[in-house]
Amino acid sequence: MSVPESFVRIENWLSTHAPSLLRQLNKPGLSVDELDKAEAILGAKFPPSVREAYTYYDGESKESTGLFGSWRWLPLCEIIQWNDEQQRKVQKTHLVDFKPSFMIPLLKLTSTNSDIRYVETSGDDGQEETPVIEWNHNRPVRDIKYGSFANYLSTFAERLELGEYRPDDNDINKAHGLVLKH
Repeated sequence: MSVPESFVRIENWLSTHAPSLLRQLNKPGLSVDELDKAEAILGAKFPPSVREAYTYYDGESKESTGLFGSWRWLPLCEIIQWNDEQQRKVQKTHLVDFKPSFMIPLLKLTSTNSDIRYVETSGDDGQEETPVIEWNHNRPVRDIKYGSFANYLSTFAERLELGEYRPDDNDINKAHGLVLKH
């Protein structure tokens, strides 16, 4: 399923079951020029599905507790800020072999604020899709979760429609995120 098809399904579900969350997605999305500029700042290419997703929305608002089941989709400015922080840590600790720009953090776990889901950068031509990988600070292993960000979005849309998530508040107009049903 394509990124646009996934967003249509996600938007339809949210408009019915959690309209306040639909409003927490940052609109408008980014222009191609803004994405090109961000790639130049980061010194890395985004995978195609990531670029396409950011043309629809620029992540989620800071008030969100995580549209993607406690995972908050980061706006592009926060990705750049994260990369800058990592670069400063590298300079401070003299880890010359570490290059934080090889990874692009897309989602942050709101319950810990330290676990991330990221994609690796695409090749020089920007055409390579890369997997969505989870990094847990308590278990620092490379845990591949999805084959691409497009796959992540389509799986999430399907799980919404199957009823696996619910708003984090009984009043759907006051919800700030989604949580898995138990």
